[in-house]
Amino acid sequence: METQNKQIVLIVDDSLLICEQIKASLKEENIFITEAHTGEEAEAMVKQYQPDLILLDVVLPDADGYTLFDRLKAADQNDAAILFLTSKDKDDDVVKGFSKGACDYIKKPFVRGELLSRVHTHLLIKKQKDDLNRQNRELRTNMERLNYMAFRDGLTGLYNRRYVVGDLMDDIRDHNREKTRNVLILADIDDFKKINDTYGHDAGDQALVCIANILEGFCRRHKVVRWGGEEFLIILFDVTEEEAFRISESIREEVEHFPFFYDNTEFTCTLTLGLHTYHELEGIEESISCADKALYKGKRSGKNCSIWYEKE
Repeated sequence: METQNKQIVLIVDDSLLICEQIKASLKEENIFITEAHTGEEAEAMVKQYQPDLILLDVVLPDADGYTLFDRLKAADQNDAAILFLTSKDKDDDVVKGFSKGACDYIKKPFVRGELLSRVHTHLLIKKQKDDLNRQNRELRTNMERLNYMAFRDGLTGLYNRRYVVGDLMDDIRDHNREKTRNVLILADIDDFKKINDTYGHDAGDQALVCIANILEGFCRRHKVVRWGGEEFLIILFDVTEEEAFRISESIREEVEHFPFFYDNTEFTCTLTLGLHTYHELEGIEESISCADKALYKGKRSGKNCSIWYEKE
């Protein structure tokens, strides 16, 4: 492409002579130059090329340059610098140009050296600004990636324990209703070691990913945490105890009937889930501990079940 790796300069002037003089002055520069002779053409050129620098005549046959300035900025998505070309030399005209947001102005007739110097300066500033914006975008992206990695499990993409330590309490406080509750469910894959021993650890990892997807599918407005190994912590926000148990049973039944395939082999697995209603006075650690006790009561009761914590 003609514009590839080049900064773009748009000349907006109804005088063909002025346009040719400017192009002749800039012909040795590594830039792409295009031109427009009316306000309507200028808007079209800005939309098409998204220039880095616009040399804008103050007086055009179909538009006043100061009014056109706003139209060009509206069409501009590249934060172009706009430099006014003017034969007016009154201070008020110059001030008006700067007040619109112009970066500079050149009086006509212009001196080639002055034109080159100002164009160089503003293209350099534009490049530095673009580089800085690019670096900031990359920094934001890297920070978002690091933040995601810090709070997400690398295998399943679920939240990890850092979420519980960091943000869970804030989320619970945001979901504090009178007629509903926040319910914690600790779920464990039954006989997961047998899956690893029989089909291999890759099959086990695949089962973890599939179950993680099932959990998220049933808990889109809630949170799911890979608690460790084959355990998952589910936090249900603003639910009744009946809703919480229904969600737990739906998850259990979906996993029970889900066919897992690995290396042309089909296998199944089940979940045992322990439920406990969160109470502020207990705190998060004690509430998780209660869900864990319910889970292991379910294991002792035959596995593949949902069971509420009951104080002995």
